[in-house]
Amino acid sequence: MKLTKYITGALAFGIACSSLFVVSSCEETGDGMSIENPDGPPVVDYIRLTNPASSDSLLVSASLGTGIAIVGKNLGGTREVWFNDRKAVINPIWVTNKTILVSVPSFAPNRITNVLYLVNAQQDTLKHPFIVSIPPPVLNNVRNEWPQAGENLVINGNYFFEPLTVEFSGGVTGQVVSVTQNQVEVTVPTGATEGPITLATNFGEAESSFHIWDKRNIVLNFDDKVANGWRIGLRENTDGPIDGNYLVVRGNIAANQRDEGPGAPAQSPLCMEFWGGPAGRTENFYPLYPNSYRDYVVKFEAKINKWYGGYLNLCLSTPTHSGSNQEIWSNSLNARGIWGPWAATGAEVNTNGRWITVIIPLTEFQYYMGAPNNVVYTPGQKFIETAAGSFSTWLLGSPENSGNAVEFYIDNIRFVKP
Repeated sequence: MKLTKYITGALAFGIACSSLFVVSSCEETGDGMSIENPDGPPVVDYIRLTNPASSDSLLVSASLGTGIAIVGKNLGGTREVWFNDRKAVINPIWVTNKTILVSVPSFAPNRITNVLYLVNAQQDTLKHPFIVSIPPPVLNNVRNEWPQAGENLVINGNYFFEPLTVEFSGGVTGQVVSVTQNQVEVTVPTGATEGPITLATNFGEAESSFHIWDKRNIVLNFDDKVANGWRIGLRENTDGPIDGNYLVVRGNIAANQRDEGPGAPAQSPLCMEFWGGPAGRTENFYPLYPNSYRDYVVKFEAKINKWYGGYLNLCLSTPTHSGSNQEIWSNSLNARGIWGPWAATGAEVNTNGRWITVIIPLTEFQYYMGAPNNVVYTPGQKFIETAAGSFSTWLLGSPENSGNAVEFYIDNIRFVKP
């Protein structure tokens, strides 16, 4: 068998070399662990998945991050495994004369050779044909679906590899500012219009399911679509609005506070009620079919100036709002969702003057609350699909509150698919 010399800096494979893997019975690592050494030239017979359920499937390619088993003879001298120009992480205990267990690196190669390289301690290299398949990009979400003119759009997902382009609805392309495998930042171009974006790399392209300036199924925008209950919420437009008026949530919140704010029909900064019925909606916020709620999310834009303690309660009721009890005191009619981003770190949060898009799947509407003297959320309440045509928001205190100030804004509440 012919081996080639591996030169680390230039990846200059193919230089002839007559030396073979060192022949000996065993070798010890620095921690005293024995590893096998070959007694002849290395041979790769085949490559398979490490998953026992799929171990009989032989591979000529694998995607990023896939665990594989390299099967052959005299493989124990291997000290490095490379896929194209990406070095894999190997553990000596998973290297034997018969197999090497390793994962394809999670990052795309800079130089594609479609070759697997096994390197020994003397840098002698065995080459074996193997393709690392790079998936097309995956678009998960953006930081803010309602960017302002000239604002940079932050796109989150996977398999973002340069060179790439981001095309907006309207047929215009944005200027790419920065790229990592999981995030792209691009300047929103003049001429972009409402709709999805398309991100393309050398490995394929993908169109987003989300829309920029998403106007699909907005039920409350606090301009021409406003609340109509006893408490219609406080509306303002003076602190960096994204689209006219926005809902204000503001107050010095006490521990376990359950305050509805001023009486009807006041613009309460603590709650907002949008009721169905003759004066409002007469149908669900989204198409009604068995388990349809599992296909939908609530989205809205938010700007947080300060928030520590307390949760925003998102309460759904029937389209007619008939016999509703989904409000502040209890919600046995339908499950409620809760949102409190401060709880992830246990510290006050803000969005640094930016608007962000919040996504809450309707499957997370699973809480009920009925404690008389404090605010306790219990999971497990069933979602009633026919009770999703009225919508209320309530800011309720939690034990973490101590009269501290809370202030954030909400705009463009909509029920859409992710």
